[in-house]
Amino acid sequence: MDKIRLTTISIILMLTIIVLAIFFWIANTSGQFQLQQLPGSTEEQDILYPGGTHTQEYPTSAVQLQTETSPPTPDPTGTTASTPTETPTPTPTLAFSGQEVIGYSVLERPLEVYRFGTGEHVHLIVAGIHGGYEWNTVELAYELIELLENEPERVPSDKTLYILPNLNPDGYAKDKGYDGRANANNVDLNRNWDHNWQIDWARSGCWNYRPITGGEYAESEPEVRALKTFILEREVQALISYHSQMAAIFSGNFPFHPPSEDLANKLWAVSSYSYPPPDYGCHYTGQFVDWAADQGIAALDVELRNHVDNDYTINVPILDAFLAWSYPEMVD
Repeated sequence: MDKIRLTTISIILMLTIIVLAIFFWIANTSGQFQLQQLPGSTEEQDILYPGGTHTQEYPTSAVQLQTETSPPTPDPTGTTASTPTETPTPTPTLAFSGQEVIGYSVLERPLEVYRFGTGEHVHLIVAGIHGGYEWNTVELAYELIELLENEPERVPSDKTLYILPNLNPDGYAKDKGYDGRANANNVDLNRNWDHNWQIDWARSGCWNYRPITGGEYAESEPEVRALKTFILEREVQALISYHSQMAAIFSGNFPFHPPSEDLANKLWAVSSYSYPPPDYGCHYTGQFVDWAADQGIAALDVELRNHVDNDYTINVPILDAFLAWSYPEMVD
């Protein structure tokens, strides 16, 4: 009996040791399986991998694009992708032609200028300084603009040409005769420039069909001030001011400005206009081309043959010669 009891106790003891051994084994090995949660997910699913449990994310929001501040991302080949760099915006190239308003008349009509070419040497053509009285000069200017729009190759690569077709739009709108010569202040815009300016002058040999003045003071008129500012800002080197009806070429500050004389001779050689012009005894004051010559600009007054025709065929060769002309290098 004692032998049986002893055997039973031994068995219980062994079972207890086995249970304890199993318990400690389970306790030691259970730490190998860990639940890991990745931050930032809103929905997740546990997947068992050898060595532990990992959480795979299923984000509910859209994927965020990498910003410029994000670090470079390695590619599968082991090289590091470079951070994208911004491509600089190229400076726009100046177009061959353009149009701008450089000012306004007394009655707030715009003074429009057309540009052709992008060269460094700037030339200018002005028409309509005497408004409707010389309306055919305005018509000529617009025909030259149309010619250059259709044949831009006429402008050399080293030239920029500006054409102001109507400096006196108020006079042009008022009358296509004597009453259209002055601007809205009854000022002759070709006697308002700061060169030998006078409010009045002797009328012998001069235009005298209507009362007209040189303005209250030199450059008193908005049309003159706008054109003066434009010429100085753009550094114009040569200009033509179209008039009618003497069929002649006048050079600025004649005979005391050699660049103007040189240009006049070049244009006279390709035209039927006379140069030097006839002298009728008129005393010229406040003249545009004389002021321009004072600034060192080669300046000409080109007179059409009458007040009816625009002399287009005569002035196309003049345009080409004007664009081909370059300011001479003067020898001391």
